[in-house]
Amino acid sequence: MSTLCWIALVDLCAVVVLTLRKVDVRLVLLLGAVPLFAAAGKSGMVEMLAKVVAEMTNPATVVPIGAAMGFAYVLRVTGCDREMVRLMLRPLRYAPALLIPGGVAAGYLVNTTIVSQAGTAAVLGPILIPLLRAGGMEAATAGAVLLLGASMGGELFNPGAVEMRKLSDLTGLEGHVVVSRQAPLNFAACGAALCTFWILALRRDRRSAPAPEAEEAAETRDDRRINPFKAIVPVAPLAILFADAAFGASSPLAAFQGPSKILAAMLVGVLLAWAAAPATGSKLAPEFFEGAGYAYTHVISLIVAASTFAEGVRGSGLIRVLVQMLADRPELAPIASVVFPWGLGVISGSGIAPAVAIMEFFVPAADSLGLDPVRIGALASLGAHFGRTMSPAAAVVAMCARLSGEPGPRLIRRVVAPLLVGMAVMIAATVLRLL
Repeated sequence: MSTLCWIALVDLCAVVVLTLRKVDVRLVLLLGAVPLFAAAGKSGMVEMLAKVVAEMTNPATVVPIGAAMGFAYVLRVTGCDREMVRLMLRPLRYAPALLIPGGVAAGYLVNTTIVSQAGTAAVLGPILIPLLRAGGMEAATAGAVLLLGASMGGELFNPGAVEMRKLSDLTGLEGHVVVSRQAPLNFAACGAALCTFWILALRRDRRSAPAPEAEEAAETRDDRRINPFKAIVPVAPLAILFADAAFGASSPLAAFQGPSKILAAMLVGVLLAWAAAPATGSKLAPEFFEGAGYAYTHVISLIVAASTFAEGVRGSGLIRVLVQMLADRPELAPIASVVFPWGLGVISGSGIAPAVAIMEFFVPAADSLGLDPVRIGALASLGAHFGRTMSPAAAVVAMCARLSGEPGPRLIRRVVAPLLVGMAVMIAATVLRLL
């Protein structure tokens, strides 16, 4: 290997060590990119800054992600998100046997519209946890149900999600096409994790079933009338985007392209939320841009750092060496595409940075390895999501621990085995070409 490759290897090790020591992952990635670009030549630092600027102003990520998070903030202030949760969870009161799969599915669905795992847990948890506890479920199992549903992979069904936008950017495919093509693998992996969790939880809770507290039981008897219009507002932008794909040139959104189409759908959602809660009208614009600002600070900044670092590693030639190694053993590429982002997700507590970084490495090389670029991107995204879900450093783990009153490590122990089974299923499905 060349000197640059060795520098990149040492740099990668330093990045992992610093991340393990809980140094901010964005700072670590940007600092890690400096020696890689500096070693490339006199113009290296100029190229690094140009890459940072390009990612900071990239409409393919900034607009859809900011719009999606802005819409999530609008849902919160209008109460539409909570109404959707009440609508989904009310039937579970009458079907105790479905509390576990229903609870996980509810989190999974809410995460498709609220593209924040901690935000999903915050909206869903205050209703779901008391419902599960009233059904005789242990607090740790209830918290694990919330964690699994909120963090496992529902976000990947939103064309505005970070990973889907990056994969769309790398492959040149429309967001809804990428989402549709990753769906079978997503369902298989998350379904396997859910079934495993369900079996283990039933065996565990059969041995120990605490009586629900009176106040928790009372919470589940919320018989207030559900506002159906409010309840469907959160899914309206997604329905609009998928309907647009079905209607093609005759769609009302046909004139919009790329990021502007996602923004248009989200703004329609904002108008519907305003119609559902007219009294909140003066708050909607500030909340929308507050959400967009949150996305830039906490999400887009990760993409900027991860993409810059990935570009530095690519410039070192290390990726070319890895691809050449995998070319002789292409069956290892799916495993690497899952295991690498999973490990980084566990270490960093983030699903975004690892997924974006690995996709930057492997998706452009997928054709040379005889693999589907979308499949490689889906593997990286799901691997990173699964790693984040079992990370002590993840914000969603902390949120679920607080809502359930159980330590984060105890919740993680409940989800590790199911998530590993899900990872094994998606690797096997790819290697055996089952999906």
